[in-house]
Amino acid sequence: MEVKEFMDSDIDIVFEIQQAAYKPLYEKYHDDNTSPYMESKETVLQKYTRMGTKGYLFIKNSVPVGAVRINLYPESKSGRISALGVHPRYQGQGIAQQALLKIEEIHSDIRRWFLDTILQEEGNCHLYEKLGYKRTGKIEEINEKMTLVYYEKE
Repeated sequence: MEVKEFMDSDIDIVFEIQQAAYKPLYEKYHDDNTSPYMESKETVLQKYTRMGTKGYLFIKNSVPVGAVRINLYPESKSGRISALGVHPRYQGQGIAQQALLKIEEIHSDIRRWFLDTILQEEGNCHLYEKLGYKRTGKIEEINEKMTLVYYEKE
């Protein structure tokens, strides 16, 4: 599997992956204000191209199968993983795990990574914990069905 840096011309495929990956979660939790599924293509492009942000596509057998956005904070040698999505057809194949490990290699100068995910999605929590992320203790209730849990890795 390959991790390729996002270019503006990738927006259509990144938007398609984000929509496909986050639609089931949106339908389950109805998190209108926080779901990447609710973002317009223009918003996604703005987020992927803003200062201090890097985007990556995950390519398997020449097919784009996932994407992630990371915010980099060089002054504190930290980075935030955001809106990681793998197309549902390719989930459960270890793609997110491989991609995150490659991104950590690419950004070896980053000493602390942080992210949040849905507490109720045990598979997501398991993935991050398997990669060495630890719960910070911070949680945030989004609605009666959904709570965000915060992680970091040093």
